[in-house]
Amino acid sequence: MKFLTFADGATPRPGLLEGDSIVDLSGVVPSIRAMIEQGAGGLAKAKAAAASAPRRPAKGARLLAPVSPGKVLCSGINYKSHAEENPNAVMPKEPFFFAKLPNAIAGHEDKIAKPARSSQTDYEVEFAVVIGRRLSHAPESAVMEAIFGYTLLNDVSARDVQFKDNQITLGKNFDGFAPIGPVIAAPEELPDVNKVGLRSILNGKLMQNGSTADWLFPLPRLISYLSETITLEPGDVVTTGTPAGVGAFQKPPVWMKPGDVIEIEADGIGTLRNHIV
Repeated sequence: MKFLTFADGATPRPGLLEGDSIVDLSGVVPSIRAMIEQGAGGLAKAKAAAASAPRRPAKGARLLAPVSPGKVLCSGINYKSHAEENPNAVMPKEPFFFAKLPNAIAGHEDKIAKPARSSQTDYEVEFAVVIGRRLSHAPESAVMEAIFGYTLLNDVSARDVQFKDNQITLGKNFDGFAPIGPVIAAPEELPDVNKVGLRSILNGKLMQNGSTADWLFPLPRLISYLSETITLEPGDVVTTGTPAGVGAFQKPPVWMKPGDVIEIEADGIGTLRNHIV
């Protein structure tokens, strides 16, 4: 199953992607986040409604971020290849995280404005987890069963701002700098999360081509570690880092500019596309 949020005029509606159609779940649950918060009951209602709920063509639908998360927490330097391409990186002994704020969230095909104060706007394909159950001080053995599904997040970054203050927040949180989507894939869509291919494509050119097999810290370790400090709630989004190939470490560096189209892809999830303006 693949869940999404689509716009009906100005109204966000929860949906289920089935082939070339979107099943409108708004008569059953008010939002994807509300469905997740309802636990197994919410998911069961959505599944039961799928056969008789209204449908519309997926083609031409405006897709918003599939969930409105309470928190977005991103893992930094969690791929060996990304650490190796960064001349200033130190291979971490423990996971570390930073936050993306609500103003940064965007959806599929949304426009991302290049900040006037940055000339080094970069892309990062990130495999992301949508939390399904409350996690606090969770052991690694409890993590996988608490995951609702998987999505993509483009960790758009203004490198000249990020590296100037070295505390990440400002350079990662310009408006629109966290596109999420296009869908949330249920766990059965990805039978082995340790072997998911990830790609970023800028103006048709392949820039990143990696796999979650390159993780420094596997998913149970990441989420368990994070939950020791921050309680994770249903609908929260946690990303898992990015593989090699970001623009900052191309030779010469490649920065996104107005008119560019950036696409990020993951096996089993799909393609998240955005336009730089």
